[in-house]
Amino acid sequence: MVDAACDEPADDPLAWLKPGHRAAPADAVPRIQALCQDWADLYAAMFIVLATHQELPRDVLAAAIKQFRSDLDVYTRDDVVGLLTAIWNGGRSGFDAVLRTRANSPRGGGGLSWVKE
Repeated sequence: MVDAACDEPADDPLAWLKPGHRAAPADAVPRIQALCQDWADLYAAMFIVLATHQELPRDVLAAAIKQFRSDLDVYTRDDVVGLLTAIWNGGRSGFDAVLRTRANSPRGGGGLSWVKE
């Protein structure tokens, strides 16, 4: 049997990592959860999720990562998208810089109070 999304055999356990593979959210979420739980370091967890799920939009990745990382509870989804962008563009130093900026920024009042993060 062949996976139509990437023309790889369906029984290939690494097919989800290959270029062109389009994962259904139901398949991606458990993998993201496992990666977030297996990597204690926040940067490492976010990096591996971003590297292995490049086909998903960053706002979707941010929402999924926030769901499984309690150390991101104080950050908005937009903050987490910013962290993912920093990882992609600036590596560890970019991530650390954005994390410091977000940690020091004032919260509340300016957002949409009716939108749950």
